[in-house]
Amino acid sequence: MKKEKIIVTSALPYVNGIKHLGNIVGSLLPADIFHRFLDLFGIENIYICGTDEHGAATEIAALEENLGAKEYSDKYYEIQKNIYRKWNFDFTFFGRTSSETHHKTTKEIFLGMHKNGYIKEGEITLPYCKNCERFLPDRFITGVCPHCSYESARGDQCEKCGKVLDPIELITPKCTICGKSEIIFKEEKHLFLDLTKLEGKLKKWLMEKKWPDATKNFALGWIKEGLRQRCITRNLEWGISVPLKGYEHLVFYVWFDAPIGYISITKDAELKGIIKDADKYWADAKIYHFIGKDNVPFHTIFWPGTLMAAGRHNLPEYVTGYEFLNWEGKKFSTSKGIGLFSDEALELYPADYWRFYLSRVLPEAKDSNFGWDDFQKRINNELIANYGNLFYRVTSFIEKNFSGKIPEGKTDAKLHKQLKEKMDKIEKLVKNVKLKEALDEALAASSITNKYFQEKKPWEGSADNALYNSANALRIITTMLLPFIPETTEKALSLLGSEKEWSGKFSLKPGQKIKSEILFKKIDDKEIEKAKKYRTKYAKTISEKGIDEEDLDIRIGEIIKAENHPHADKLYVLEIDFIDEQRTLVAGIKQFYSKEELKGKKIAVLTNLEEKEIKGVKSNGMILAAGNSIITSGLPKGAVIMQSDKKITIDDFGKHEIIISGNKVLCDGKILDLIPDRKAKEGSRVS
Repeated sequence: MKKEKIIVTSALPYVNGIKHLGNIVGSLLPADIFHRFLDLFGIENIYICGTDEHGAATEIAALEENLGAKEYSDKYYEIQKNIYRKWNFDFTFFGRTSSETHHKTTKEIFLGMHKNGYIKEGEITLPYCKNCERFLPDRFITGVCPHCSYESARGDQCEKCGKVLDPIELITPKCTICGKSEIIFKEEKHLFLDLTKLEGKLKKWLMEKKWPDATKNFALGWIKEGLRQRCITRNLEWGISVPLKGYEHLVFYVWFDAPIGYISITKDAELKGIIKDADKYWADAKIYHFIGKDNVPFHTIFWPGTLMAAGRHNLPEYVTGYEFLNWEGKKFSTSKGIGLFSDEALELYPADYWRFYLSRVLPEAKDSNFGWDDFQKRINNELIANYGNLFYRVTSFIEKNFSGKIPEGKTDAKLHKQLKEKMDKIEKLVKNVKLKEALDEALAASSITNKYFQEKKPWEGSADNALYNSANALRIITTMLLPFIPETTEKALSLLGSEKEWSGKFSLKPGQKIKSEILFKKIDDKEIEKAKKYRTKYAKTISEKGIDEEDLDIRIGEIIKAENHPHADKLYVLEIDFIDEQRTLVAGIKQFYSKEELKGKKIAVLTNLEEKEIKGVKSNGMILAAGNSIITSGLPKGAVIMQSDKKITIDDFGKHEIIISGNKVLCDGKILDLIPDRKAKEGSRVS
């Protein structure tokens, strides 16, 4: 009988920048948990990941740091690899798509597709920014989605409705590099993957898959609408050059070459001597892709279509398509400072705290939510009160009363059966990629053992049997939890004197020496309140110059209500929505704007000004205006223009020269991404 092999992959994280917790929970963590369970089950497998390094995102990010694309990729490859090591991700190999092997493999697959007749030539209409004087990659143009009217759809896909788009389909397109709407479209010859030829094969293959309903239905929805040719080349410098005459000036689209990284990174692992015969592995193994739902079309249509067209390698056995993790009810956003990043999280709490909690809220079937109160509750009441306290109670009792040696005892048949049933259920759940439910069962096994220990009351009389059974149950529970919290459980197994072993046997022998230790530290209320105030250091200032003044906090808010001030004829009382909060402001603009004109406007607000009572109404912030024009922005509400945690006075604000220059707003000579709502006098001061 052929021995089962599995290749586990998580979505290759873009090399640009540090990844937030949404990226961790959407692919990296569940893939690692699954891989670790396979190791415990004795199933041969490898876990492949690496940085996705090509494409416009890297070019732009490199320019921002005044680095070459390769130098930038080298830097962030090492940064990301080190962060993931601290998260205890057990990659078989963590590679990169800029490797020589990847370039070679991508070209080989492309030439195979071309030979088999699946590559077509054609013209595409590309967005070109007249202001930046460059072609824009799909992800660097935004606009209104033609399908659902979402205002911030990207040029390749609408995040709201999931439709894959071409930039020319967007309504009111805008360049995300400069923020201007000076977009024109130019015709140019490119290469396409002819998915129309593969539609029947893809549908047949998809119908046979036992995947999550959301993933499978999403992919079949594409088939139902009818597939079309998909452009696989781009006008960029940083990427894999096309090995076809007349197209050498182009590179492959990052979404074409990135999934090939799963194969090329496996080959690089072979070159490093980590595995043997990468090609045979890819020919024989079952492939499990762990991805977020926004990557579903690329892993269920384009990637298998590429493999079919090339006539090589296994198609994916399983594709997860995790939903999104929200942060305290809001979408993660670097620019708005919403969320926490993978390195920052570890500065606040140990990796196992995060791994445990994120596993508890794993968004398998629907979007889930991170909440600080929920985080504290689950760590204290589930991880610590259930498993952590059980471990310490049992081991400390043995250490104090039996010199740290497991006493003689007889196996409790009922407890043993219950634990064995939990192990069998966990194994079945994991093989069906139900990881959150598997964690539920592990915690249930701990609860069963807590109840057993409490009922036996070893402190009141004969303790031998109770402690023998409880210690052996601890070993089994610790093994169940190992893929979720590996650092702590490996330490716990060492304290129990046990190796990693997926077995329901009571294998700890009488007389065996064990040690006791408190595994976790409880999170107190003061600590969690401090954590709630933490603001990600990666919150980016959205401006052309990347301004980050130390004492001004300016954000974009939307006026949702405008009322007359009850005690002042020239003042309005405004309600401003910043997404994460709403504020009341008093503004002296009544002589320039009607209430109807104000409602819905996105305006610039100084948000860290000390609260002041104006004619009996408390005003928490200040609208920025110049003469008879309030200052507005094309950015979404909640966007951060300048950032500071300091509270300032109006005198502090007055120290900064914020003036109008043409149609721009300058702060101390630096350009802000703000504009006057109306024509304002050159050089007029913003106040």
